[in-house]
Amino acid sequence: MISRQSVDAVIHAAQIDEVVGDYIALKKRGSNLLGRCPFHDEKTPSFTVSPTKGIYKCFGCGKAGNSVSFLMEHDSLSFSDAIRKLAVKYNIVLEEDTIVNREEYNEQQKKRESLLVALEFAKNYFKDQLLSDEGKRVGDSYFRERGFTKQTMDEFELGYSPQGWESLVDEAKRNQFNLDYFVEAGLIKKKEDGNYFDMFRHRVIFPIHDLTGKVIAFGGRQLVKDDRSPKYLNSPETEVYHKSNVLYGVFQSKKHIKNLNNCYLVEGYTDVTTLHQGDVKNVVASSGTSLTEGQIKLIKRFTDNVTVLYDGDAAGIKASLRGIDLLLEQGLNVRCVSFPEGEDPDSYCKKLGSVDFKVYIEKEQKDFILFKTDLLMQGVGNDPIRKTEVVKNLLHSIALIPDALKRSAYARECSRLMDADEKLLLVEINRFRKGKSAVDKQVISAEIQEILHTQTELPKQEVYSSSNEQELNLVRLLMQSGHKKFMEDATVADFIFKELKDDDALQIENPLYQKVLNEVTIQMEKELVFDEQFFINHEDGDIRKMAADFMTERHELSETWLNNGLLIKTEKENYVNDLQSLFLFLKKHKLEKLIKANLDELGSATEDHQKQSLLHYHMQLIEVRNAIAEILGTIMN
Repeated sequence: MISRQSVDAVIHAAQIDEVVGDYIALKKRGSNLLGRCPFHDEKTPSFTVSPTKGIYKCFGCGKAGNSVSFLMEHDSLSFSDAIRKLAVKYNIVLEEDTIVNREEYNEQQKKRESLLVALEFAKNYFKDQLLSDEGKRVGDSYFRERGFTKQTMDEFELGYSPQGWESLVDEAKRNQFNLDYFVEAGLIKKKEDGNYFDMFRHRVIFPIHDLTGKVIAFGGRQLVKDDRSPKYLNSPETEVYHKSNVLYGVFQSKKHIKNLNNCYLVEGYTDVTTLHQGDVKNVVASSGTSLTEGQIKLIKRFTDNVTVLYDGDAAGIKASLRGIDLLLEQGLNVRCVSFPEGEDPDSYCKKLGSVDFKVYIEKEQKDFILFKTDLLMQGVGNDPIRKTEVVKNLLHSIALIPDALKRSAYARECSRLMDADEKLLLVEINRFRKGKSAVDKQVISAEIQEILHTQTELPKQEVYSSSNEQELNLVRLLMQSGHKKFMEDATVADFIFKELKDDDALQIENPLYQKVLNEVTIQMEKELVFDEQFFINHEDGDIRKMAADFMTERHELSETWLNNGLLIKTEKENYVNDLQSLFLFLKKHKLEKLIKANLDELGSATEDHQKQSLLHYHMQLIEVRNAIAEILGTIMN
């Protein structure tokens, strides 16, 4: 188990904007940052990050918390695993409470960590081999011939695997590694006789990184043609590597993609490294595999705009057009660029130079519909049947777009390009959408549901929901302002606990709210601080989430209002008035429950003296309730 001191050190170091910024694009809005929620699909950004408070809050789905909560939710990690991940990011050495607890680590996590250690060792070994005589003669020479500088090679941690059958095996043995993890990672293979041999032999090595920069797999390019092995050899799927969710170069490119709000999508490793070296840094590769939904969602974390760079091969482009449809289906804006016959992004960037290459991209990029039209109409001529097939192909792509306004705009453009009736095209698009599978039909109703969902600031069901709104407000005030002075010698918390103690009727019913009160009681007894950060960074996930909700204000005052010198109090600054009225509301609410219970008992009473007693009690309750209502300025019916 990680020591409390280490946990606190990690939480203190972890900047919420940096942690969340590794996953989604954030734009400044006032003192906060705004982005699109990674936990649910939304068209209008409602995911707010507060760097000053160290919290995030989505006003669409209700997710909220701190840096640790975000990793737990997003990466499906336990609390301790999230702390460990953040510790690596911020170079913090964790201390364990005891040896016994250290041995209680989850077996799956131990396996992941061991695989990552093996992969990191292999990466360093391959890098070092570039400095050996063989490496300089073969591997380093190959990279230099491709025009890669040392800076590029270092940034992408490129390497070389020697020709020997057991080079990596021997090095791992010398360092007393468990070879089973190297087998699991696809680095070596075990023969029937029990001996091992290297999988990446006589190849230049391209490490594949995850979003945090950890090496999770490798791609190796063959240097001497051998029909018995593939030109490119890639790591197999492992506990840490799922190729359908990984893009080559995303670690090196993510910040540039966010800053430029556009992602260039290419096919190969060298396309990425060459463009990156040519100052086109917002580029990633699908690594030779067909584009997947997981890879698209990875792009979508950083931008809604994708420019696909196709090799100069018309037949190959047509074969890969399905990728455009997948991008459109995920709501991305798609532009395309193709290169002259025989050229690819790597070769053409070297041929033109970085400046002219950028000019070419800017000049030649086309919206997907124009790109597909130009491509599919090649050789069609005036053949009406073939032209109709092209139109249907275009309409099928348009029908996949989730945004109705975008579909309409593209239908208009298709009408112009193909000289077809726009209304007829819209009918055909709707037919395509209605003809999809039962699961896909839910997309249409989902759009309606999303519109309805955004009408409410919070989801209908919260872990801390209660019929008693006053209890919720009581806990909100305790979390936001419990440590602040309320009167001369009393804090807000002092006042709250005194009121609860003096009035037995004011017992907190919600178990989570009561847990918060208990936590504050413990802190007060120990004379420890319980400010906002105490709740935001609490180990209890429900308390963390509730604190993040309470500490996040959806709307901020504009700079115009603030610059005019207007003194407008925020919700939290009104805590004194709120607290005074809160207990009146709380007592009124309790009185109304007593009145209802008394009326029920009065309705079932049979004896006259019992009825008279209950009626007298009822009038007393009404009198007290009305007195409180009058103070609150409430009109009672």
